[in-house]
Amino acid sequence: MNSTDVNAVGCAPEQRDGDGDGINDDVDQCPGTPLGNEVNQDGCADIDGDGVFANVDLCPETSQRWTPDVSGCSVQQYPVDWNTGPYGDGRLDNVSSFIVPTLSGTWNFQNEWTGAEVYIFLFKYTDGNGNSNSGTWGHNPRNIILNLPDNAHLFYASYDTSYHSDVVARKADVENRLNANEESKWMSRVHFIDQRGFDVGGGLGQLISNWQSLYYGIDRFQQAREIGSLHDWSQGTSCCTKPAHFAFEAHTWNYEYESTMRQLDYGATVVPIFTGEWHSGGWGSGYSSYANATFPNASEMANFETLEVYAYNPCDEHRQRYGKGDGTYGGCHEWDYLHYLTICDADNSSNCDTEFVRYITSYGREGRWLSDISPYMWMIQDGGERRFKYSGANKMGLYIYAILFDFNESSVATSSEYAFSGGQFSGGYNNESQYKRSHVFTPPINTVKVEIVATISGHGFGQDSANCAEFCDHEHHYYLGADHAYESHPLVGNNLGCTTLLNRGVVANQFGSWPYGRGGWCPGQDVEQWTYDITSWVDMNGENNLTYRGLFNGQEYVPQNDQGGSRQIRAVIWIVFYSNTTLVSPSFDYTSPPQSQQAVDFCAPGQGYDQLCSHHLLDLNNRDFGFGTATNWN
Repeated sequence: MNSTDVNAVGCAPEQRDGDGDGINDDVDQCPGTPLGNEVNQDGCADIDGDGVFANVDLCPETSQRWTPDVSGCSVQQYPVDWNTGPYGDGRLDNVSSFIVPTLSGTWNFQNEWTGAEVYIFLFKYTDGNGNSNSGTWGHNPRNIILNLPDNAHLFYASYDTSYHSDVVARKADVENRLNANEESKWMSRVHFIDQRGFDVGGGLGQLISNWQSLYYGIDRFQQAREIGSLHDWSQGTSCCTKPAHFAFEAHTWNYEYESTMRQLDYGATVVPIFTGEWHSGGWGSGYSSYANATFPNASEMANFETLEVYAYNPCDEHRQRYGKGDGTYGGCHEWDYLHYLTICDADNSSNCDTEFVRYITSYGREGRWLSDISPYMWMIQDGGERRFKYSGANKMGLYIYAILFDFNESSVATSSEYAFSGGQFSGGYNNESQYKRSHVFTPPINTVKVEIVATISGHGFGQDSANCAEFCDHEHHYYLGADHAYESHPLVGNNLGCTTLLNRGVVANQFGSWPYGRGGWCPGQDVEQWTYDITSWVDMNGENNLTYRGLFNGQEYVPQNDQGGSRQIRAVIWIVFYSNTTLVSPSFDYTSPPQSQQAVDFCAPGQGYDQLCSHHLLDLNNRDFGFGTATNWN
């Protein structure tokens, strides 16, 4: 035997087990397996918990709750194939290949396509009067680059005749701003197009010719994307542009990629609800739209324990809101309004007051969201046809799908009791003569887990010192005996709070005060459920009295410097009971919650908030916030 195969104490590979997994080194295909992991006969563990051992796992970092194939890869981990067309030059059209010279050589879009990356293009432009976006284009590039996700490419280019010196200077600035480690990571992903922008051909050239814009994007689906507003809301309504927000676009595109691919998960059962219907919006008959969905039958529904809802709201022309020459607006809706998806009663399809998902629409941009509402599985466990209502004042297209999964969870939500609603957040919020604030319940037989499930958002602002209920940290406390838990909203007071939630669906670079942290929500996002496991609090065989209080700084809220107006807490709070997945019964009884008070959207016409609301929105016609359309293309 070759002496190099023997270790210091004289043991050959067939005699030693270097990683202590019980498989000798001569046959161990996965040396170095961390201690404590169960291994197969080849000495390989399932490191990422996807059910596929490392020696055959081509994707060793599969995310939890994605279904792997036999190679250990979930659908969103595979690259997107190059799209061979048809191509177009509109928003969300597939972009054809293009070839551009750069300071580092020729760059060919199709040849460089990996199916896992996103692309941002920034063009400098100077008009005949010397007006230019050079301040935005020439902003400290480090602030943009270091905020990009790792799969992003950034391109600098210029429409001006000085294009070559422009990009040479830009490259020098990038190299000067980045340290050696940052250069090593990013310089292969930052490109400098050595060609006048007007002369760019192919797919990018078609976008330039049609859009006549300064900034462009291409997402992981090879689709053309607009760049939104770069306004820096932390500096108020009239100042300034924040070019670092270019990077936010890429994060939104990555979130949208994963949420869209969720429908293609290998373990998904997709139930269409709305499939492209147009929601007219407004405050009259167009406020609500209806659709029917057909779920699997009750016996098949018993196989699922996870419920998610995918929603996509396309706008006219797939365009963000823009001002037209005649003073009107095209593209997306204006305001961040409350919108609701509700489910109608199974035995009375005209009663559609049970909230399924709550959304806050974006300021002037499309949105896509994936909402995990698994605690509501009990609402649909009988299966079959169910009717849904979508309500809201903004016009938009509706693509909404329920997605069902079996992730081998030990329990599933099988029944529930409606506990509490919200109300006006003032000195009387906890007054039991006005609002129900205690709920007595006895868990059903076979209950193994009990949760509080609350969907809460605060609305109304500018009417008191604390700016409740949109911009104050209202707390929601629950008590049962000596036990206590509460939900709070720590993003309140953070002018950039909602920018931290791009990976949870907040739409980037909206045309209003989207970055400000709110009380329970962000513009351009679903309102997420808050869940709390109270199983250990509960007497499973007797009555339990759960008490709820809405507080501010731990105390009853009494408005100071009260200017009148409304401070509304929109709260839908359930007590949800879970059974073992093997004990699921397809039939259930529940009482619908009392009909909710009509939602108040404070920036709607006639609500008396017109002046206040104007501070939340950008005037697209009169201000330049880092986006724009070049006006002289000669």
